[in-house]
Amino acid sequence: MCADRVTGDEVRAMVREGAKRRTSFAFCLDQYKDAVLMIQPGSKPESLRAPLKQEGGKPPMAWGTYIVQGDEMEMTCEQAPAQMLLQLKKFLKANRPKVNVLFFDDGGNLLDSLKPESSGDTPQSNADAEDISASGIDPKAVLPLKRRLKRIQPRIALAPGPLELKLKRALAKSVALINAGRLQEAETLILVTERSIAALGKDREDEETTLKRGQRESDQRSLGAQVKRAQGLQAHVARAPGPARDRLTQAVHKAARLLKQRDLNGAKDAMDKIEKALTSLV
Repeated sequence: MCADRVTGDEVRAMVREGAKRRTSFAFCLDQYKDAVLMIQPGSKPESLRAPLKQEGGKPPMAWGTYIVQGDEMEMTCEQAPAQMLLQLKKFLKANRPKVNVLFFDDGGNLLDSLKPESSGDTPQSNADAEDISASGIDPKAVLPLKRRLKRIQPRIALAPGPLELKLKRALAKSVALINAGRLQEAETLILVTERSIAALGKDREDEETTLKRGQRESDQRSLGAQVKRAQGLQAHVARAPGPARDRLTQAVHKAARLLKQRDLNGAKDAMDKIEKALTSLV
């Protein structure tokens, strides 16, 4: 198996890997003082030194193995210079692994620990894109929103303190709205968050580009819903009596043409009329 670098937004995936089996890890900083963390199951921890160097890492380095049991991740450090242990703890804390991390030396002595965020933090305030479940909701409708949340999540950390907290809460609320099936409200809140990040200059997009992309994705989601509506109407029209069926079939075809032209309002009006006509036939 190849060694994998763990970035900040992949720490929870690292935890899930440790819940499956004991895994080797190695950690250091690069020339820019950025964290370089590598993991690899089924290998000796010191063999990760070469991949660390390939990623720009420099000595001193820490390495060992880790395993996750319940709500604790035990990291056994075969080599752990004090400054690297401190930096590793700082890196994990910044990326909220949602488990208590215990650091041991290779003799089983506890060196340090990292407790998860205080119980006073509600799941609502901690939620992020990985917490989207949205069971019973069309995945095709949820996926674009999840993709947008994943895109803006690391950029929120670049906002100044008070605004960062506010944007994190907005992200968590967006997740809650998606899980509740309130996709339109979630989309509006996501767009507000995207605009805030763009206005700060913390994104590669400017505010106008962000607005256009958000509107485009909103239109695509609405289009999908209207297409499903047209398909449902077509099934009902097929059961209508002869003369009415022919007339309504033509109306459904007209609505379909409007959808192809991305005229959502025109298609919606046409389908409203079809539904009204079907009701009068009952």
